[in-house]
Amino acid sequence: MTDDSTPVDKWGHYELTLLFPPFTRNTPETAPPNDPGRARRVAESLGTVAEVLEELPSCALDELPHPETRAGLDIVAVGCWGGTVLVVDPALAGDAVVAAMAEEAGRQRELHPEARIAGSVLLDAGQEYEEHLVDLPGGPALRVGGWDDGDDWTLEGDPAEVLRALGVDPADHGDADVDLDEEPRHADWDAYVLLALGRQITDDDRSRLRPSLFRVRRTDRAAANLTDVWFG
Repeated sequence: MTDDSTPVDKWGHYELTLLFPPFTRNTPETAPPNDPGRARRVAESLGTVAEVLEELPSCALDELPHPETRAGLDIVAVGCWGGTVLVVDPALAGDAVVAAMAEEAGRQRELHPEARIAGSVLLDAGQEYEEHLVDLPGGPALRVGGWDDGDDWTLEGDPAEVLRALGVDPADHGDADVDLDEEPRHADWDAYVLLALGRQITDDDRSRLRPSLFRVRRTDRAAANLTDVWFG
């Protein structure tokens, strides 16, 4: 059984991105300020959140606290910069059993049928679980993931079809290090997602952009998933 002081001995990366039209393949050098009211509404819309309890002082993306105890797993960051929405939520981390990121992407698809959605998870539990997804409005979707030491990676969807739907030639995609002929576990899916969306948040952006930070109360399902993923 865990309580708020139970130490977290795993490390994770768990980001959900929504891009709203008009879409562009160019990353602007500057972004509009974060919209805290919209960020709070996005946090309240998450299936992992039963209630936003308080807003915490904001910080840069590259200074977001890593959860050290169970209480830290209830901190959610949401940034809303114009047509880009970024959610950083430990409850979106999953493994081969818990599909929290895919479930949330489906929920956000219902709420925002016009958005391009991407998610990425990396859970370091001694071994690493990695998951990536891309979901296009009215078009194809892709989900891929597995453990770094396993061959039984799950690949749902056609990576080339997703690129073609975005007007990207799967056989001629510039400098992005993406080889779709690789076995799923060996492909560079981070590069693939950047290629598919045509945008990225750079290291400079991460030192500049300041999302809203919230302490939340979890839904029963999210609380159970957190226990299974982070303390299982």
